[in-house]
Amino acid sequence: MNPQKTEFQRYRDFGQLINATFEFLRENFKQLSKAIIFLVGPFILLSGIFGGLYQKDLFSFKPTTTSLSEFGISFGLYILFATLSVMTLISTIYSYIIIYIRKEDDSIIEVDDVWIMVKGNIFKVILFSIGYTIVSLLATILLIVPGIYVSIALMIIYIIGLNEDKGFFDSMSRSFYLVKNKWWFTFGLLIVLSLIQGFLGFLFQVPQYIAMFFVAFNSVDGNGTDSVTEIILIVTSIISTLNFVFYAISFIGIAFHYFSLVEQKEAKGLLDKIESI
Repeated sequence: MNPQKTEFQRYRDFGQLINATFEFLRENFKQLSKAIIFLVGPFILLSGIFGGLYQKDLFSFKPTTTSLSEFGISFGLYILFATLSVMTLISTIYSYIIIYIRKEDDSIIEVDDVWIMVKGNIFKVILFSIGYTIVSLLATILLIVPGIYVSIALMIIYIIGLNEDKGFFDSMSRSFYLVKNKWWFTFGLLIVLSLIQGFLGFLFQVPQYIAMFFVAFNSVDGNGTDSVTEIILIVTSIISTLNFVFYAISFIGIAFHYFSLVEQKEAKGLLDKIESI
């Protein structure tokens, strides 16, 4: 519990957005981490398990004895749970932020509070993800530059849809409106956040790279993998999958950017302060 909450509804420049992201993480690390562990953790764990099984199948694959369908099951389940991990993380992060903004006291945000909102948001996040993917792919097929423009411009679509309770097309329209004349700023912010996120996530992937090198080196004789090696692959895969958690850095930074854009174009925070006087 902190004496002063981080203010979202205000204009911030580039450096202030980065600082606000880590200030919010520092202030809410305990409760936000708890929400992520309980709500996103099961999907991350399953993603890591099936990722390890896929790697085991990859190193043990023999065209004469292993069917492609068996080989693809573990990979398909890995993709499924990895996708659900990201979708649930988006819903968890933004649900937490919305609760944080709207609560009027300094009480601790409990996991149950976040879970109630996540249940109502998760299907919307999934539908938005499908729509986001389709729109971005269509734009890319037409021409690569519009495809890149669309994918960056729509990065704030999730927080718009959840915070303003809008549908996909209304959120998409508002996203383009808010990012207009701020596309390069948004692009630069996403690059910096992604670099920070990627560096921290890489630290969790190092054990997996070491394990894969070890398995590949010991499998050149064609004997495949033994039970101990399979366990090592699964465990290191689970550790590697924890890098999904660092996606929270980008999602939180995007949320601050959204509120900053709203303040620049509509001065909502200023108007709210004037009304409260």
